[in-house]
Amino acid sequence: MRGLKESKPEPKSQPGFPGPYIPRPGTLGVFVFLVTILAFFAGRLRNELALTLLGAVFLTILAWCFLAVLITGAAGRKKGLSLSAGIVTKLVTAGENAEVRITGGAEKLRFFRLPGALIRYELTLATRDQRIINHLFDPQNKESSFLVSKRGAYYGAFDRFTIFDAPGFFRLSFPIPQDSDPRLLAAPQAVEEPLPLPVRSGGTEQRVEPHYRKTDDLTDHRPYVPGDDPRRINWKLYGHAPEGELFVREGESEPPPQARILILIDTQADSSLFTAREARQAVDLLCENALAAALEFSSQGMDIFIGYSGGKIHNGSLGSQPGIVLAELAAALARPAALPLLSPENLPEAPRDLGVLILALPRVSTGPGGLDRFLRNRESAQGADLFFLYDAETPRAAEWETAAEACVRFYNRKMRTRAWKFAASSAGRSNPAIP
Repeated sequence: MRGLKESKPEPKSQPGFPGPYIPRPGTLGVFVFLVTILAFFAGRLRNELALTLLGAVFLTILAWCFLAVLITGAAGRKKGLSLSAGIVTKLVTAGENAEVRITGGAEKLRFFRLPGALIRYELTLATRDQRIINHLFDPQNKESSFLVSKRGAYYGAFDRFTIFDAPGFFRLSFPIPQDSDPRLLAAPQAVEEPLPLPVRSGGTEQRVEPHYRKTDDLTDHRPYVPGDDPRRINWKLYGHAPEGELFVREGESEPPPQARILILIDTQADSSLFTAREARQAVDLLCENALAAALEFSSQGMDIFIGYSGGKIHNGSLGSQPGIVLAELAAALARPAALPLLSPENLPEAPRDLGVLILALPRVSTGPGGLDRFLRNRESAQGADLFFLYDAETPRAAEWETAAEACVRFYNRKMRTRAWKFAASSAGRSNPAIP
Protein backbone atom coordinates (compact mmCIF):
# COMPACT_ATOMS: atom_id res chain seq x y z
CA MET A 1 0.00 0.00 0.00
CA ARG A 2 2.78 2.40 -0.89
CA GLY A 3 1.86 5.85 -2.16
CA LEU A 4 2.24 6.66 -5.79
CA LYS A 5 5.00 9.03 -6.75
CA GLU A 6 3.49 12.24 -7.98
CA SER A 7 6.38 13.19 -10.28
CA LYS A 8 6.14 12.64 -14.01
CA PRO A 9 7.99 9.43 -14.85
CA GLU A 10 10.38 9.11 -17.74
CA PRO A 11 8.76 6.98 -20.44
CA LYS A 12 11.72 4.63 -20.75
CA SER A 13 11.61 3.83 -17.04
CA GLN A 14 8.05 2.53 -17.11
CA PRO A 15 7.88 -1.27 -17.02
CA GLY A 16 5.77 -2.84 -19.72
CA PHE A 17 6.41 -0.12 -22.29
CA PRO A 18 7.65 -1.41 -25.63
CA GLY A 19 10.40 0.33 -27.49
CA PRO A 20 9.44 3.57 -29.23
CA TYR A 21 9.05 1.99 -32.67
CA ILE A 22 9.11 -1.83 -32.49
CA PRO A 23 5.93 -3.73 -31.44
CA ARG A 24 6.35 -6.23 -28.67
CA PRO A 25 4.57 -9.57 -28.59
CA GLY A 26 1.99 -10.31 -25.97
CA THR A 27 1.49 -13.62 -24.20
CA LEU A 28 -0.77 -14.89 -26.97
CA GLY A 29 1.72 -13.77 -29.61
CA VAL A 30 4.55 -15.67 -27.94
CA PHE A 31 2.36 -18.77 -27.66
CA VAL A 32 1.37 -18.69 -31.36
CA PHE A 33 4.98 -18.10 -32.38
CA LEU A 34 6.06 -21.20 -30.42
CA VAL A 35 3.27 -23.21 -32.02
CA THR A 36 4.44 -22.01 -35.44
CA ILE A 37 8.02 -23.12 -34.76
CA LEU A 38 6.76 -26.44 -33.43
CA ALA A 39 4.56 -26.97 -36.53
CA PHE A 40 7.47 -26.28 -38.89
CA PHE A 41 9.81 -28.53 -36.91
CA ALA A 42 7.29 -31.39 -36.67
CA GLY A 43 6.35 -31.09 -40.36
CA ARG A 44 9.97 -31.24 -41.39
CA LEU A 45 10.79 -34.07 -39.01
CA ARG A 46 7.82 -36.22 -39.98
CA ASN A 47 7.67 -34.96 -43.57
CA GLU A 48 4.00 -33.96 -43.18
CA LEU A 49 2.81 -31.22 -45.50
CA ALA A 50 -0.23 -30.40 -43.35
CA LEU A 51 1.90 -29.36 -40.36
CA THR A 52 4.18 -27.33 -42.58
CA LEU A 53 1.19 -25.54 -44.13
CA LEU A 54 -0.25 -24.90 -40.66
CA GLY A 55 3.05 -23.33 -39.62
CA ALA A 56 3.08 -21.24 -42.77
CA VAL A 57 -0.45 -19.97 -42.09
CA PHE A 58 0.44 -19.02 -38.53
CA LEU A 59 3.63 -17.33 -39.66
CA THR A 60 1.74 -15.33 -42.29
CA ILE A 61 -0.80 -14.15 -39.71
CA LEU A 62 1.95 -13.18 -37.27
CA ALA A 63 3.86 -11.33 -39.96
CA TRP A 64 0.80 -9.39 -41.09
CA CYS A 65 -0.17 -8.45 -37.53
CA PHE A 66 3.37 -7.29 -36.80
CA LEU A 67 3.54 -5.17 -39.95
CA ALA A 68 0.02 -3.76 -39.41
CA VAL A 69 0.91 -2.59 -35.90
CA LEU A 70 4.34 -1.32 -36.97
CA ILE A 71 3.12 0.71 -39.98
CA THR A 72 -0.01 2.03 -38.25
CA GLY A 73 2.09 3.10 -35.25
CA ALA A 74 4.67 4.84 -37.43
CA ALA A 75 1.94 6.70 -39.34
CA GLY A 76 -0.02 7.80 -36.28
CA ARG A 77 2.71 8.33 -33.70
CA LYS A 78 3.10 12.10 -34.14
CA LYS A 79 -0.64 12.76 -34.10
CA GLY A 80 -1.16 10.35 -31.18
CA LEU A 81 1.44 12.05 -29.01
CA SER A 82 -0.32 15.38 -29.53
CA LEU A 83 -3.43 14.00 -27.81
CA SER A 84 -4.40 14.39 -24.20
CA ALA A 85 -7.46 13.21 -22.29
CA GLY A 86 -9.23 15.30 -19.67
CA ILE A 87 -11.82 14.19 -17.13
CA VAL A 88 -14.94 16.26 -17.79
CA THR A 89 -16.06 16.35 -14.14
CA LYS A 90 -13.24 15.91 -11.65
CA LEU A 91 -15.53 15.07 -8.71
CA VAL A 92 -17.94 12.12 -8.97
CA THR A 93 -19.59 9.78 -6.49
CA ALA A 94 -18.31 6.22 -6.22
CA GLY A 95 -20.54 3.95 -8.30
CA GLU A 96 -21.16 6.55 -11.02
CA ASN A 97 -19.69 6.99 -14.48
CA ALA A 98 -16.96 9.50 -15.29
CA GLU A 99 -16.64 11.09 -18.72
CA VAL A 100 -13.30 11.54 -20.48
CA ARG A 101 -12.73 13.79 -23.48
CA ILE A 102 -9.82 14.19 -25.88
CA THR A 103 -8.54 17.74 -25.46
CA GLY A 104 -5.54 17.77 -27.82
CA GLY A 105 -4.96 17.14 -31.50
CA ALA A 106 -6.98 18.27 -34.48
CA GLU A 107 -10.70 18.86 -34.26
CA LYS A 108 -11.37 15.84 -36.46
CA LEU A 109 -9.09 12.92 -35.72
CA ARG A 110 -8.53 10.48 -38.54
CA PHE A 111 -5.79 7.92 -38.29
CA PHE A 112 -4.34 5.76 -41.03
CA ARG A 113 -4.69 2.15 -39.99
CA LEU A 114 -4.13 -1.12 -41.84
CA PRO A 115 -6.76 -3.88 -41.66
CA GLY A 116 -6.51 -5.74 -38.37
CA ALA A 117 -4.82 -2.83 -36.53
CA LEU A 118 -6.65 -1.08 -33.69
CA ILE A 119 -5.85 2.33 -32.24
CA ARG A 120 -6.78 3.15 -28.65
CA TYR A 121 -6.18 5.88 -26.13
CA GLU A 122 -5.39 4.16 -22.82
CA LEU A 123 -6.29 6.03 -19.65
CA THR A 124 -4.50 4.67 -16.58
CA LEU A 125 -5.43 5.97 -13.11
CA ALA A 126 -4.49 4.69 -9.66
CA THR A 127 -4.96 5.71 -6.02
CA ARG A 128 -2.20 5.83 -3.44
CA ASP A 129 -3.39 2.47 -2.07
CA GLN A 130 -3.35 0.88 -5.53
CA ARG A 131 -6.91 0.99 -6.74
CA ILE A 132 -6.50 1.00 -10.50
CA ILE A 133 -8.70 2.16 -13.37
CA ASN A 134 -7.63 1.19 -16.89
CA HIS A 135 -9.86 2.43 -19.68
CA LEU A 136 -9.25 2.13 -23.43
CA PHE A 137 -11.27 3.96 -26.08
CA ASP A 138 -10.92 4.94 -29.71
CA PRO A 139 -9.54 8.51 -29.78
CA GLN A 140 -11.37 9.13 -33.02
CA ASN A 141 -14.62 9.20 -30.98
CA LYS A 142 -13.23 12.08 -28.85
CA GLU A 143 -15.42 11.15 -25.84
CA SER A 144 -15.97 8.09 -23.69
CA SER A 145 -17.19 7.11 -20.22
CA PHE A 146 -16.17 4.55 -17.65
CA LEU A 147 -17.44 3.29 -14.30
CA VAL A 148 -15.75 4.54 -11.12
CA SER A 149 -16.79 1.80 -8.72
CA LYS A 150 -14.60 2.68 -5.74
CA ARG A 151 -13.85 5.81 -3.71
CA GLY A 152 -10.46 7.46 -3.96
CA ALA A 153 -8.23 10.18 -5.36
CA TYR A 154 -6.99 8.84 -8.70
CA TYR A 155 -3.65 9.93 -10.09
CA GLY A 156 -2.27 9.30 -13.56
CA ALA A 157 1.23 10.53 -14.33
CA PHE A 158 0.97 9.19 -17.88
CA ASP A 159 -1.52 7.84 -20.43
CA ARG A 160 -0.74 5.72 -23.49
CA PHE A 161 -1.38 5.98 -27.19
CA THR A 162 -1.64 2.28 -28.06
CA ILE A 163 -1.77 0.32 -31.31
CA PHE A 164 -2.40 -3.43 -31.30
CA ASP A 165 -3.72 -6.09 -33.66
CA ALA A 166 -7.21 -7.56 -33.37
CA PRO A 167 -6.05 -11.03 -32.17
CA GLY A 168 -3.79 -9.41 -29.58
CA PHE A 169 -0.45 -10.77 -30.79
CA PHE A 170 1.53 -7.48 -30.82
CA ARG A 171 1.27 -4.11 -29.09
CA LEU A 172 2.95 -0.75 -29.54
CA SER A 173 2.49 1.97 -26.91
CA PHE A 174 3.67 5.56 -26.61
CA PRO A 175 3.51 7.24 -23.16
CA ILE A 176 1.80 10.64 -22.88
CA PRO A 177 2.87 12.52 -19.70
CA GLN A 178 0.13 14.09 -17.57
CA ASP A 179 -0.10 16.33 -14.49
CA SER A 180 0.86 14.85 -11.14
CA ASP A 181 -2.22 16.25 -9.35
CA PRO A 182 -5.27 14.02 -8.80
CA ARG A 183 -7.16 13.77 -12.07
CA LEU A 184 -10.31 12.26 -10.60
CA LEU A 185 -11.89 12.38 -7.14
CA ALA A 186 -14.40 9.65 -6.36
CA ALA A 187 -16.33 10.71 -3.27
CA PRO A 188 -17.85 8.20 -0.84
CA GLN A 189 -21.54 7.61 -0.44
CA ALA A 190 -22.88 8.60 2.96
CA VAL A 191 -24.42 5.92 5.15
CA GLU A 192 -28.12 6.44 5.71
CA GLU A 193 -27.91 6.56 9.51
CA PRO A 194 -25.03 8.59 10.98
CA LEU A 195 -23.26 7.22 14.03
CA PRO A 196 -24.30 8.83 17.35
CA LEU A 197 -21.08 10.78 17.69
CA PRO A 198 -20.94 13.11 20.71
CA VAL A 199 -19.91 16.72 20.23
CA ARG A 200 -17.93 18.62 22.78
CA SER A 201 -15.67 21.70 22.94
CA GLY A 202 -15.11 23.91 19.96
CA GLY A 203 -17.76 26.43 21.03
CA THR A 204 -20.69 24.07 21.49
CA GLU A 205 -21.92 25.53 24.79
CA GLN A 206 -25.15 27.48 24.32
CA ARG A 207 -25.68 30.71 26.27
CA VAL A 208 -28.75 30.98 28.44
CA GLU A 209 -28.42 34.68 29.25
CA PRO A 210 -28.13 37.19 26.39
CA HIS A 211 -24.64 38.45 25.71
CA TYR A 212 -23.80 41.87 24.29
CA ARG A 213 -20.81 43.22 22.45
CA LYS A 214 -19.18 46.28 23.96
CA THR A 215 -20.24 49.32 21.98
CA ASP A 216 -20.48 53.08 22.43
CA ASP A 217 -23.57 53.31 20.25
CA LEU A 218 -26.91 53.53 21.98
CA THR A 219 -29.11 50.99 20.24
CA ASP A 220 -31.70 50.77 23.03
CA HIS A 221 -32.09 51.48 26.72
CA ARG A 222 -34.20 50.35 29.64
CA PRO A 223 -34.53 51.24 33.34
CA TYR A 224 -31.71 50.04 35.56
CA VAL A 225 -32.51 47.14 37.89
CA PRO A 226 -30.29 45.83 40.68
CA GLY A 227 -27.85 43.27 39.31
CA ASP A 228 -27.19 45.06 36.01
CA ASP A 229 -23.60 45.84 35.07
CA PRO A 230 -22.94 49.41 36.31
CA ARG A 231 -20.60 49.93 33.34
CA ARG A 232 -23.64 49.85 31.07
CA ILE A 233 -25.37 52.82 32.81
CA ASN A 234 -25.98 55.66 30.37
CA TRP A 235 -24.83 58.66 32.42
CA LYS A 236 -25.62 61.12 29.63
CA LEU A 237 -29.25 60.06 29.71
CA TYR A 238 -29.22 60.24 33.52
CA GLY A 239 -28.67 64.00 33.38
CA HIS A 240 -31.81 64.47 31.24
CA ALA A 241 -34.02 61.85 32.84
CA PRO A 242 -36.81 63.00 35.19
CA GLU A 243 -36.10 62.49 38.89
CA GLY A 244 -32.60 61.20 38.07
CA GLU A 245 -33.76 57.77 36.92
CA LEU A 246 -31.01 55.40 35.79
CA PHE A 247 -31.01 53.71 32.41
CA VAL A 248 -28.66 51.07 31.01
CA ARG A 249 -27.41 50.75 27.45
CA GLU A 250 -28.23 47.67 25.49
CA GLY A 251 -25.56 47.15 22.83
CA GLU A 252 -25.85 44.91 19.77
CA SER A 253 -26.66 41.38 20.88
CA GLU A 254 -24.01 38.77 20.15
CA PRO A 255 -25.23 35.49 18.71
CA PRO A 256 -24.38 32.26 20.51
CA PRO A 257 -21.10 30.68 19.42
CA GLN A 258 -21.13 28.33 16.46
CA ALA A 259 -19.76 24.82 16.96
CA ARG A 260 -16.53 24.16 15.07
CA ILE A 261 -15.96 20.45 14.62
CA LEU A 262 -12.92 18.74 13.09
CA ILE A 263 -13.42 15.14 11.93
CA LEU A 264 -10.09 13.36 11.57
CA ILE A 265 -9.80 10.05 9.71
CA ASP A 266 -6.89 7.85 10.71
CA THR A 267 -6.33 5.67 7.64
CA GLN A 268 -3.50 3.54 9.03
CA ALA A 269 -4.43 -0.17 8.97
CA ASP A 270 -2.81 -2.99 10.93
CA SER A 271 -1.56 -5.57 8.42
CA SER A 272 -2.05 -8.35 10.99
CA LEU A 273 -5.79 -7.58 10.98
CA PHE A 274 -6.47 -6.30 7.45
CA THR A 275 -5.37 -7.43 4.02
CA ALA A 276 -4.67 -4.70 1.48
CA ARG A 277 -8.16 -5.12 0.02
CA GLU A 278 -9.82 -5.16 3.46
CA ALA A 279 -7.87 -2.06 4.48
CA ARG A 280 -9.16 -0.13 1.46
CA GLN A 281 -12.73 -1.20 2.22
CA ALA A 282 -12.30 -0.32 5.91
CA VAL A 283 -11.10 3.19 5.04
CA ASP A 284 -14.12 3.51 2.74
CA LEU A 285 -16.29 2.69 5.75
CA LEU A 286 -14.61 5.44 7.78
CA CYS A 287 -15.16 7.97 5.00
CA GLU A 288 -18.80 6.98 4.47
CA ASN A 289 -19.58 7.45 8.16
CA ALA A 290 -17.52 10.64 8.33
CA LEU A 291 -19.52 12.11 5.44
CA ALA A 292 -22.84 11.18 7.08
CA ALA A 293 -21.74 12.74 10.37
CA ALA A 294 -20.41 15.86 8.65
CA LEU A 295 -23.66 16.38 6.75
CA GLU A 296 -25.64 15.90 9.95
CA PHE A 297 -23.52 18.41 11.88
CA SER A 298 -23.59 20.86 8.97
CA SER A 299 -27.39 20.70 8.85
CA GLN A 300 -27.38 21.79 12.50
CA GLY A 301 -25.43 24.93 11.62
CA MET A 302 -22.02 23.70 12.75
CA ASP A 303 -18.78 24.64 11.05
CA ILE A 304 -17.24 21.38 9.79
CA PHE A 305 -13.61 20.58 9.01
CA ILE A 306 -12.19 17.35 7.58
CA GLY A 307 -8.65 15.97 7.97
CA TYR A 308 -6.95 12.65 7.32
CA SER A 309 -3.60 10.86 7.65
CA GLY A 310 -0.96 12.44 5.47
CA GLY A 311 -3.23 15.28 4.38
CA LYS A 312 -4.27 18.76 5.37
CA ILE A 313 -7.42 20.13 6.98
CA HIS A 314 -10.28 21.00 4.61
CA ASN A 315 -13.09 23.37 5.57
CA GLY A 316 -16.46 22.12 4.37
CA SER A 317 -18.36 25.32 5.27
CA LEU A 318 -16.91 27.83 2.87
CA GLY A 319 -20.29 29.04 1.67
CA SER A 320 -23.82 29.41 2.89
CA GLN A 321 -25.33 27.22 0.19
CA PRO A 322 -25.72 23.52 1.12
CA GLY A 323 -24.37 22.42 -2.26
CA ILE A 324 -21.07 24.20 -1.63
CA VAL A 325 -20.71 22.51 1.75
CA LEU A 326 -21.51 19.09 0.31
CA ALA A 327 -19.06 19.42 -2.57
CA GLU A 328 -16.22 20.50 -0.28
CA LEU A 329 -16.82 17.64 2.16
CA ALA A 330 -17.17 15.06 -0.60
CA ALA A 331 -13.98 16.20 -2.33
CA ALA A 332 -12.02 16.06 0.93
CA LEU A 333 -13.27 12.55 1.73
CA ALA A 334 -12.22 11.24 -1.68
CA ARG A 335 -8.56 11.75 -0.77
CA PRO A 336 -7.87 9.45 2.24
CA ALA A 337 -6.02 6.24 1.31
CA ALA A 338 -5.24 3.11 3.32
CA LEU A 339 -1.73 3.29 4.79
CA PRO A 340 0.47 0.85 6.75
CA LEU A 341 0.15 1.13 10.52
CA LEU A 342 3.69 2.45 11.05
CA SER A 343 3.81 4.73 8.03
CA PRO A 344 5.36 8.17 8.67
CA GLU A 345 2.19 10.06 7.71
CA ASN A 346 0.64 11.96 10.63
CA LEU A 347 -2.80 13.32 11.33
CA PRO A 348 -2.85 17.09 10.74
CA GLU A 349 -2.42 19.28 13.77
CA ALA A 350 -5.79 20.43 15.15
CA PRO A 351 -6.35 24.11 16.02
CA ARG A 352 -7.27 24.77 19.63
CA ASP A 353 -10.70 26.19 18.87
CA LEU A 354 -11.99 23.00 17.19
CA GLY A 355 -13.71 20.05 18.79
CA VAL A 356 -11.99 16.90 17.52
CA LEU A 357 -13.60 13.59 16.53
CA ILE A 358 -11.23 10.84 15.34
CA LEU A 359 -12.43 7.85 13.32
CA ALA A 360 -9.90 4.99 13.27
CA LEU A 361 -9.59 1.29 12.51
CA PRO A 362 -9.06 -1.36 15.19
CA ARG A 363 -5.49 -2.55 15.63
CA VAL A 364 -3.69 -5.28 17.52
CA SER A 365 -0.38 -3.53 18.07
CA THR A 366 0.19 -0.01 19.32
CA GLY A 367 3.33 1.96 18.63
CA PRO A 368 4.66 5.16 17.12
CA GLY A 369 1.88 5.40 14.56
CA GLY A 370 0.17 8.58 13.43
CA LEU A 371 -2.72 8.26 15.90
CA ASP A 372 -0.44 7.76 18.90
CA ARG A 373 1.81 10.64 17.86
CA PHE A 374 -1.21 12.92 17.47
CA LEU A 375 -2.63 12.07 20.90
CA ARG A 376 0.72 12.42 22.67
CA ASN A 377 1.32 15.85 21.15
CA ARG A 378 -2.18 17.07 21.95
CA GLU A 379 -2.63 18.77 25.30
CA SER A 380 -4.93 16.95 27.72
CA ALA A 381 -7.03 20.07 28.22
CA GLN A 382 -7.92 20.15 24.54
CA GLY A 383 -9.50 16.71 24.52
CA ALA A 384 -10.49 14.44 21.66
CA ASP A 385 -13.10 11.75 21.06
CA LEU A 386 -11.81 8.55 19.48
CA PHE A 387 -14.01 6.02 17.67
CA PHE A 388 -12.90 2.61 16.39
CA LEU A 389 -15.15 1.46 13.52
CA TYR A 390 -15.39 -1.98 11.98
CA ASP A 391 -17.72 -3.64 9.48
CA ALA A 392 -20.24 -5.79 11.31
CA GLU A 393 -21.31 -7.69 8.20
CA THR A 394 -18.12 -9.54 7.30
CA PRO A 395 -16.86 -12.98 8.40
CA ARG A 396 -14.07 -11.30 10.36
CA ALA A 397 -16.38 -8.99 12.33
CA ALA A 398 -15.84 -10.89 15.62
CA GLU A 399 -12.05 -10.61 15.28
CA TRP A 400 -12.25 -6.90 14.56
CA GLU A 401 -14.68 -6.33 17.44
CA THR A 402 -12.27 -7.97 19.88
CA ALA A 403 -9.47 -5.73 18.63
CA ALA A 404 -11.71 -2.64 18.92
CA GLU A 405 -12.56 -3.49 22.53
CA ALA A 406 -8.87 -3.83 23.37
CA CYS A 407 -8.17 -0.48 21.71
CA VAL A 408 -10.91 1.24 23.71
CA ARG A 409 -9.45 -0.05 26.98
CA PHE A 410 -5.91 0.92 26.01
CA TYR A 411 -6.64 4.47 24.83
CA ASN A 412 -8.99 5.22 27.72
CA ARG A 413 -6.37 4.10 30.23
CA LYS A 414 -3.02 5.00 28.68
CA MET A 415 -3.83 7.97 26.47
CA ARG A 416 -6.58 9.42 28.69
CA THR A 417 -8.79 9.79 25.66
CA ARG A 418 -12.49 9.15 25.48
CA ALA A 419 -12.71 6.11 23.21
CA TRP A 420 -15.61 4.05 21.87
CA LYS A 421 -16.15 1.22 19.43
CA PHE A 422 -18.90 1.11 16.81
CA ALA A 423 -20.10 -1.71 14.59
CA ALA A 424 -20.79 0.12 11.35
CA SER A 425 -22.35 -1.24 8.20
CA SER A 426 -21.72 -0.30 4.59
CA ALA A 427 -24.93 -1.95 3.37
CA GLY A 428 -27.18 1.09 3.57
CA ARG A 429 -25.92 4.21 1.83
CA SER A 430 -27.52 7.37 0.65
CA ASN A 431 -26.24 8.99 -2.50
CA PRO A 432 -26.62 12.76 -2.33
CA ALA A 433 -26.13 14.54 -5.63
CA ILE A 434 -22.87 16.44 -5.85
CA PRO A 435 -23.27 19.77 -7.63
